[in-house]
Amino acid sequence: MNENTLKEIVRRCYLQYLNREPDDAGLKHYVHLMQTGQINEKSLIDTFKNSPEYKLSHPVEIEPDTPVDIKMKKEWNERAKMNHLFVIATNHSESEEDFWESGITECNMILGKDTSRFQNIIKNKEPSKMNVLEIGCGIGRILIPMRKIFGNMTGIDISSEMVQLGQKYVANIPNCSIVENNGIDLSEFPDNYFDFCFSFIVFQHIPEKKIVEKYISEVSRVLKSECLFRFQVRGTIANKPNQITTWDGVQFTSGEIHKIAEVNGFEIVEEGNDKDEYYWLTFQLKKK
Repeated sequence: MNENTLKEIVRRCYLQYLNREPDDAGLKHYVHLMQTGQINEKSLIDTFKNSPEYKLSHPVEIEPDTPVDIKMKKEWNERAKMNHLFVIATNHSESEEDFWESGITECNMILGKDTSRFQNIIKNKEPSKMNVLEIGCGIGRILIPMRKIFGNMTGIDISSEMVQLGQKYVANIPNCSIVENNGIDLSEFPDNYFDFCFSFIVFQHIPEKKIVEKYISEVSRVLKSECLFRFQVRGTIANKPNQITTWDGVQFTSGEIHKIAEVNGFEIVEEGNDKDEYYWLTFQLKKK
């Protein structure tokens, strides 16, 4: 086979199994292996299906008609079993020390310590008396350093595996708790309960817009009047995944986000670039 044919075979494998276009180095590498007879098309497919990247997107075989909340729970439980540090913080998983240090850095980034954002979050309240919610807390990487600032920290996660691991880390921290969530709402919490809510690298993995929209609606319900919700969604990045999965979730435009904010009684007080993979937003709930 000529080089162009081999490139197309490799490209199809990237799209089918890794849900993306090939990077130049990977394309060149696999074409070379095929040209030199080191692998054929079957062994190329096996290589892709056994790669860590494929297993992140397809951690377990699930029936196609499985409800999305059950699918998310099963797949995130499997990811947690594979390597919970890596799936939570891919770039900070080489050591536990780096992993937990990154949580401190990102805690400060989310809050905007020493900036007007932090003052807007606390709004003349005593931080030690504030209730804070994190959606998708994993094992508590950001929750734990943030509990030194606020009076009560609650983290939720859809993965029972993550929750069990996290509960061990917070067992002796009286103002910090991690609980399992159903993955679709915040029904375990009463109205007007939290003083601040945040989520970090979570909604990017949700495969249906209606679930993200439901979470935002639920935050509007559980958040106190005029309080803030800081979070990210996946923007309309150029390399849109070939398939929407529980790893490569749905994308949102700025127009969609503004409509969601308006419907749920929020004002947008900070907005990042909706062309970014990590499209940052800070919503402020209007006066109830």
